[in-house]
Amino acid sequence: MHDILHRSLKREGLQFWLQTGTKDEEEDRNKNGVIDSIDDTLDIIDELKRLGYSETAIRYVEVENGYHNPETWAGVLPDFLTWAFWK
Repeated sequence: MHDILHRSLKREGLQFWLQTGTKDEEEDRNKNGVIDSIDDTLDIIDELKRLGYSETAIRYVEVENGYHNPETWAGVLPDFLTWAFWK
């Protein structure tokens, strides 16, 4: 995904919802104290900003004690639906 974004151009009108949970995984390949799923998502956000997308076009939600599972997603679903359909 990172390489694809790095080679991409900005497309007008796109918005991005990105979500991670602090317990999505335990891997920390660069040993910086941040799990890889969060590090990778923050890198994607940096790439999107480099392409010219504004802060308002990018929504990042980090769920404290959230896992990569339906229960965590269900807790955030109302916020996502509001963001996506009732801005």
